[in-house]
Amino acid sequence: MSKKQEVTVYELFYDLIFAYALSRIAVVLVVQSDKMFALKNIVEFLMIALVFWTIWTYQTVFANRFFENDSSSPLFLLFDMFWVAVLAQTIHENFELTYITFAGVTSILFLSIAIQYYLKMHTVEDDETRILCNQISAILGLGSVIGFVTIFPWGRFQLRFTLYALSIIIVASFPLIMRKSLQKFPTKFGHLKERFSLLTLLLFGEAVITVARTIEYNQIAIESIFFFLLVLLLFLFYHTAYKSGVAEERETAGLVWIYSHYFVFTGLGMSSVIYANYIQGAVQSSYIVLTIGAALLFFFGGILANVIVYSKHVHDYQPFILKNSPFFVLWLVISFFTWKIVLLFLGLNLFFILFLLYKMQRELIQKMDRIDKRE
Repeated sequence: MSKKQEVTVYELFYDLIFAYALSRIAVVLVVQSDKMFALKNIVEFLMIALVFWTIWTYQTVFANRFFENDSSSPLFLLFDMFWVAVLAQTIHENFELTYITFAGVTSILFLSIAIQYYLKMHTVEDDETRILCNQISAILGLGSVIGFVTIFPWGRFQLRFTLYALSIIIVASFPLIMRKSLQKFPTKFGHLKERFSLLTLLLFGEAVITVARTIEYNQIAIESIFFFLLVLLLFLFYHTAYKSGVAEERETAGLVWIYSHYFVFTGLGMSSVIYANYIQGAVQSSYIVLTIGAALLFFFGGILANVIVYSKHVHDYQPFILKNSPFFVLWLVISFFTWKIVLLFLGLNLFFILFLLYKMQRELIQKMDRIDKRE
């Protein structure tokens, strides 16, 4: 068996910048005068998160396949880190105000990664790998050009932004279109798994910082304690699935692992921001139940997708999902009647997530018991 590729300090440094950038996206989730989050702000949150996720994912996949024995890769990473920091500072609740810088920096980052794939295309010997690098370089180059074009005032902002958003969606979804080619050149799954899990860990750190912002220096409210416990349980759920449910190595393109983590990242980010605003009294509407429900569905759904696809052993998770889905619906229904009572609502959330964690651990233990009996 080949030696597992280690995550380098350059990659870890790069991930620190991205964790900060992803945490900055929360500024677009502004509570309106009616004590609700506007749908427009939530869509902007998801769109901006997609931009950062796309940039980070393309760079991570390049490092996964080509970072070893490539002296130029650390230099590109260091170059990109500065522009990611700039991009993070362009995030604003009035997105039109900073759009020119945001789209311009996005284009610079796409172009940087495109150049890396283009250079690699001329150094690899395998024809399929060369074609793959050429295709990825071309789509990133196209995304970069479109981003630059939308900077200039040739039309209404809404039209230019729509074109920009479509280019991001196309670049983000392109690996799905070329999945057959990617399957011929599988990822180093152990490295890919570690990179995504480390970034997730950093995002949990940002969630804890969000908890800290709800704490007064001279008073520790029980609501903040509940909030911290919620983040802790979400972390334990992810950690349990990552360590006990997902294989260490797998010959795969890793597409489910990659795309599911967009939902894990956004679900974690949204839930921490919404809980913080709820505890501080900024959100006062039953709408919070739907937004929290959607965020947690993103988070748990992304994790379960990985456990199902990359399970350590063959196992049918459908009965587990069917049995426990009604509990999610029940939690939503009860939450609609309890959201006005902060401690009761938070306690109900704690109980629900703890229950899911228990059920997940039990399912994984029973799976291992059945495997041991067969052996």
